[in-house]
Amino acid sequence: MKLLIAAGGTGGHIFPGVSVAEAFAADKGNEVFFTGTPYGLEERLIPGYGFRLIKIEAKPFTGRSPADKAKTVLAVVKGTTQAIRVIKTEKPDAILGMGGFTSVPVVLAGLLLRKPCFIHEQNVIPGMANKLLARKVKATFISFDDTAKYLRARDVIHTGNPIRRNMRGKRGEKPDRNFNIFVFGGSRGARSINNAVLQLLPYLEAFKQTVLYHQTGGEDFERIKGGYEGFGTSHQVFAFTDEMEKYYNLADVVVARAGASTIFELAYFGKPAILVPYPFSAGGHQWKNASYVERAGGGHVIGNDELSGERLYTAITELRENPEELGRMSENIRSIYVEDAEQKVVRGIQARVS
Repeated sequence: MKLLIAAGGTGGHIFPGVSVAEAFAADKGNEVFFTGTPYGLEERLIPGYGFRLIKIEAKPFTGRSPADKAKTVLAVVKGTTQAIRVIKTEKPDAILGMGGFTSVPVVLAGLLLRKPCFIHEQNVIPGMANKLLARKVKATFISFDDTAKYLRARDVIHTGNPIRRNMRGKRGEKPDRNFNIFVFGGSRGARSINNAVLQLLPYLEAFKQTVLYHQTGGEDFERIKGGYEGFGTSHQVFAFTDEMEKYYNLADVVVARAGASTIFELAYFGKPAILVPYPFSAGGHQWKNASYVERAGGGHVIGNDELSGERLYTAITELRENPEELGRMSENIRSIYVEDAEQKVVRGIQARVS
């Protein structure tokens, strides 16, 4: 079987797509390739995982003026026309859209050509594109069980969100008795979180056996690294890491944004979280993801406009001084994780393609 996966724009769409591709390609006789844009992270990431990437035009849905809407329609038409050519040339047996604007023209082209089409929705609240496409595709795979009630879909399957293969099987016991805090804002960092951590440092001086692991992102690294000078709290500050599993295993608590991939990685490692949703995420989806975790008892939510060193200190102190509550939160967030999500997606496609 030959599978086309449309994924791009952000790592939140790309990494789950790569996980599905790896699971699909593990079966002999199967072939998988990707479509994406020439300007997203997919241009670097997908070939780096050994998969072929065919580029088409796709643009996010932005603006409300008639001119903006006209540009969006023209971009979708152009991308769909390109995707039709790709599908006719490559002849995939099935098409999987991983959400976001890069999926739209490819799934539309597949539907026009009567190919079996599927989509995966990473977030609690589906985006506009997936809400519309869910009505037409063979099946919609969802990460969070709550998502089903927001869809009018022919077939909804709760698979969970696939996490990166290099993380699976890497859960381990915490190797020390320190209270460890892991902070990150995604691969590019998050300036508001970085600033709040600098404000937090004076408060942490009173804590013994506390270590801060801080991924700053490349743009903010030198400034934040310099901000730690003069403070006694043990720390490691780095721009980026390819060893996320190492820091998840070290952490007692994690401070992070609330993208679906981050939440499912936290769930896999069972790490209580202080979530700071990105305020400009499409449709406010990060806030809704974070609220789901908080309702499940796996984390606390701090709004980006409320974030400060004092707020972080209050939340961290509460967890540090209540190890039983920390343990309950660990179990609660772990309950969100769905084992073998990528295999569930693969089996869901194979069972519905004759």
